[in-house]
Amino acid sequence: MKNILSRCLKIAGLLSVSLAMSSITSFAQSGDKTISGEVLDMSCYMAKGAHGMDHKDCASSCIKGGSPMGLLTSDGKVYLLVENHDKKDAYAEAKKHAGEQVTVSGTVSEKGGLQGIVVNEVKAKS
Repeated sequence: MKNILSRCLKIAGLLSVSLAMSSITSFAQSGDKTISGEVLDMSCYMAKGAHGMDHKDCASSCIKGGSPMGLLTSDGKVYLLVENHDKKDAYAEAKKHAGEQVTVSGTVSEKGGLQGIVVNEVKAKS
């Protein structure tokens, strides 16, 4: 009986430490950041992997039609671009740069395995 109780306590302790580390990692991933990458239309990217200058016109059309936008970084990460209700002009600016390289500043967070950035500012790369 003591062995079973001892094992249960060890497992509970390990789970507690694991959850605490997971929470710290999630917290560390959130915050204000500046990220550079290509503005994607998420519909074509997720369905076909389409992106780049060859896809610029289609991406622009899809985004104008309401497709969600993402940002593809040089290391292959994708961030969902989310409108900041207090800075709508920045999100509108991102729409103008479909298929182009930009730098986005905003608040990065991860929810349910999806990482996104609430757009505060967008600058086109020259």
